[in-house]
Amino acid sequence: MRKLIVVAIAVAALSATAAPRSHRMPGLWQVTTSMHFTEGGIQIPPEVRQQMQARGMKMPDMSTPHTFKQCLTPEEAAKDEHPDFRNDKTCRTTDWNWSGDRFHAEFTCSEQGGATHGSVDGTVSAGGKAYSGTVRMEGDNPHMGGHFMMQGQSSGKWLGPTCGNTD
Repeated sequence: MRKLIVVAIAVAALSATAAPRSHRMPGLWQVTTSMHFTEGGIQIPPEVRQQMQARGMKMPDMSTPHTFKQCLTPEEAAKDEHPDFRNDKTCRTTDWNWSGDRFHAEFTCSEQGGATHGSVDGTVSAGGKAYSGTVRMEGDNPHMGGHFMMQGQSSGKWLGPTCGNTD
């Protein structure tokens, strides 16, 4: 369950930063992502939720935008990157296409309890200094309420050529 959420967020962030050589600028980027369930959702048993609350833990609200900084090196900018699951045996990219400044990708993941299919669409703009994109995931997993659907948005803006601190 947690791994699937991490994969969704990573795909949203990666897909939005992925672009052919001529599209993106190396340097410091500010990335904003958000995800929400349109069907199903994370299933936490009441006793576990109570234990979490007793320890002062909160369930993350994925629908609240999460903003972070990311450094894109010149070497990374020169690559045609896409969601790369080589180190993750449960996910793989099944399609990746560019048409001008727009891209589309499809991916599948299978983990204990279910399978997931997802797609990513995005656009790079402002001469490689901005992007926006969406991610959609659908699958069956008992930890996600059985059948589930998630949607997310991601956007980024180039802050400058020097990475500095990404905190």
